[in-house]
Amino acid sequence: AVGLGEAQRGYAHLQFERLAAQGAVIQGPVEMFLRVGVALEQFTGFHHLARALREADPTLEAVRVLDARGRLLFSEPAGEESAIPLSHRVPPLPGQRFEVTEDARVFRVSLPLSDRFGVVGRLELVMSRQAVDLRVLQRFQPLFTLLGGCLLFQVAFVLGAQRLWMRRPRRWLGLAFCAGFGVMTLASSLALVDLYSDGLQQRTSSLAHSLARRLNEAARLGLTLSHLRGLDTLLEDYQRSNTDLGSLALIADERVLVQAGAGAGTPGHERFKYTIDLELTEGPWSLPVRLEVGAAKGALDARLWRGCRGFLFLFVACGLVGLLVLRAFAPLPRRASRPRAFEHGAVDRLQPLAFLGAFLDGLPLAFLATSAEALNPGGGAALLVFAFHGASALAFLYSERTARDVGPGRFLMGALLLSAAPLLLMAWTGDFRLWLLLRCLSGLGHGALAAGTRVYLLAVFHPQQPPAHGSRLVLSRCSGLLSGTVLGALLASHLGPGAAFLCGGLGALAALSYARLWLPPLDARAPAPGAGLFRASLSWLAPPPLPSGTGSPREYLPALLLVGLPSLLVRGGVLCFALPLWLAGQGEDADLIGQFLALHALGALLCHVLPPPRTDRTRRLLQGGVLGLGVALLALGIAGALEPVCALALGLWGLCHALIQACLKRPRASGLGEGRARERGLPSIAPVAGALGQCLGPLVVSALWLIPSEPLQVLGGLGAGVLLLGAAYFWMTRGLPGREARHA
Repeated sequence: AVGLGEAQRGYAHLQFERLAAQGAVIQGPVEMFLRVGVALEQFTGFHHLARALREADPTLEAVRVLDARGRLLFSEPAGEESAIPLSHRVPPLPGQRFEVTEDARVFRVSLPLSDRFGVVGRLELVMSRQAVDLRVLQRFQPLFTLLGGCLLFQVAFVLGAQRLWMRRPRRWLGLAFCAGFGVMTLASSLALVDLYSDGLQQRTSSLAHSLARRLNEAARLGLTLSHLRGLDTLLEDYQRSNTDLGSLALIADERVLVQAGAGAGTPGHERFKYTIDLELTEGPWSLPVRLEVGAAKGALDARLWRGCRGFLFLFVACGLVGLLVLRAFAPLPRRASRPRAFEHGAVDRLQPLAFLGAFLDGLPLAFLATSAEALNPGGGAALLVFAFHGASALAFLYSERTARDVGPGRFLMGALLLSAAPLLLMAWTGDFRLWLLLRCLSGLGHGALAAGTRVYLLAVFHPQQPPAHGSRLVLSRCSGLLSGTVLGALLASHLGPGAAFLCGGLGALAALSYARLWLPPLDARAPAPGAGLFRASLSWLAPPPLPSGTGSPREYLPALLLVGLPSLLVRGGVLCFALPLWLAGQGEDADLIGQFLALHALGALLCHVLPPPRTDRTRRLLQGGVLGLGVALLALGIAGALEPVCALALGLWGLCHALIQACLKRPRASGLGEGRARERGLPSIAPVAGALGQCLGPLVVSALWLIPSEPLQVLGGLGAGVLLLGAAYFWMTRGLPGREARHA
């Protein structure tokens, strides 16, 4: 599905560029006519030029010229313009000089027509969608047969090799999944190579004919190549406006007369070339001149890398889901006979719910801000993020007692239902006020799900025994955030935001059935006297069952306010708000935005996969986390427009953010009884600080950043602020006794 969607989108863009190159054959003469001072409706020769284009390209349904008010002036085939169905604008690529609109039947490529004073009309080329879809399906038809074969192989392996894979299911089922996924990825990549090569050849041919027509007009006036000036500038402008071109050259008698591109005329520099014999001649002997146009090697490689990168992220997301399923559906022993094994199995079965909470959080991350700004420009995205995290914080703070009263199992099912309903409704509505209300309800469900998961975990273990295996739930949350970001971006890019919301709602309903049928029923236990020590933070990476490492107030409060709060504020304001809007403004699609944001979740996942450090190294790790977070934000502010820098900075940011949150929750090396009465109220500040950072982050960033501009200066300022606040904290706590034995 990802390969097919990528092929349809990539091949369609190649066809748009081909049509724009063909339209330049008409655009040039019309604009020359307009610059003389004659009105657009008085242009002659349109039908001759347009008819020649339609005869050369059977996929071209119509060619039209419209004035600035949208009135039809010329049309080929002739006839009155029929009512145009409701269409929407296709997002342009960076540097694109034409506009594309689409509806259910056709694509429309529009080129501006300008005189000496401005745009006075547009040239519109209409192409059938069916031509693009049929071409893509023709190349991908063998892959459907291959997909069926891979599915049959998976089913046969599961049913026929039970004795083999039941001993080590994760190894053998994982190998079978990797083999099937690898075969489909390789086949899809080969199909993309074939399809993109065909599209690039057609586009190069159209560009070559467009340029050849302009040069042949000089030959019809009796001019030779030596009479023309500025040909090198013409070729360079052509190459600059069409970045996929590797070289353009005018060659006579095997000599390169004029060239653009470092490898012009060099064999093997381009992936393929297109040659046209011109009517121009050179010199007194009238040597024939030919035009060579080559497609750059990187033109195809860049498009293939885009598709392969999507396959790679999809593989990681599906692999994480598969590992989770293998753990969740493992047999569960009885509690009376094997209590420790029962507790471990119950934690494994609780992981899908922790996964789902983060999955629903990351699902709209790549496209929600853009969609909200389209519905309510000038603050819609910030309000949605504020509403979601604020409602989640309130639900988490006030749901624990309710979960204990009604039982953790029933409470979890209610939280899942509250999470599913708003997403299903958002898939069918486009009103911003309703979206705001539904995001509040979704936040309530998200917070209630986190609180119910914690209460269930506390009910599994003995009252005097601290909950174990909390790191598994942390890994499940990180995996869910990564998978949700990737899958939500892919669905929004290929099927629209409604499909992503629908997927999230159906996933929550499936989790509701899972909790009803597969989660072992438990009675909530009364809280132990020291239960306050297990209070969880509202941070998105907070492991609920782990004890909060509350040092003395002189250590904990400055760490929370000067280190923890800024990191959460930056995440809420930049990752959930500014970064998606900025990347969308640069012309990036939702799937690429999701891949960038998934790098942040991948860095957090790597932080928790690594073995936990010793408690006496916590302060040094916290220093490294603050330094890395500040450096990552500064790198985004200085060179965030460069794709490799942006990717590395986001990965480092995720790693350091997770490291900071983990350090703020590590237990002390000293006993828990020391100063318990004095420290009992400290952990309750963490949820308030977490909610404050997540909610106020978008509002603070939106106040500092004007959306049409680039937020790079704001990111750099936030990075400098994080470093200064971190330095202030470490300076304030430099003389405290036992600072290496306590967490900061």
